[in-house]
Amino acid sequence: VMAVAERVARRVQVTKLQLQAEDAEARLRQAQESLGQRLYAAHTTQPHDPANLDEALPLCEDIRAEQRALQEIRDRLASRYDDVLIVPLIRLQEDLQTGGGTIERVTITPRAQADGKPLGEVALPESVRIVLVRRNDSLLFPSAQMILRAGDQVTVIGNRSAFPSALQSLLA
Repeated sequence: VMAVAERVARRVQVTKLQLQAEDAEARLRQAQESLGQRLYAAHTTQPHDPANLDEALPLCEDIRAEQRALQEIRDRLASRYDDVLIVPLIRLQEDLQTGGGTIERVTITPRAQADGKPLGEVALPESVRIVLVRRNDSLLFPSAQMILRAGDQVTVIGNRSAFPSALQSLLA
């Protein structure tokens, strides 16, 4: 229960930081638009008055301040992503290694045994599963009916000792 509560708390922190980043980006856009309007007005007024440009200087400072604030939020967000995303993946990798398992990504090559076959017809060992297929820019969760294609990047998880046989079924 505590582990779930900790994960939820971390995700809430990430969501708050994402909202803060969105707010900072909106303020930055507003300051940039104001600066652009001020500079345009200074450029189009006759006669040209250098004092009009001086009025834009505080807006430049506002922009710099918002950029710094946004960078700080992004830095904090990046460290939270480590907690929320990377740490669980490292734990998964450690658990797999300790238990004799592994997780690998392989690319289906043209004319491989699996190219053009439904996943259900690929002869994988019982202790090996395809858990994800990346096709172009899409992530697909595989089913037995999914046709594997050359170029698909498949994420395979399972018993380390069964991997040579699995790779043979997928790539040979």
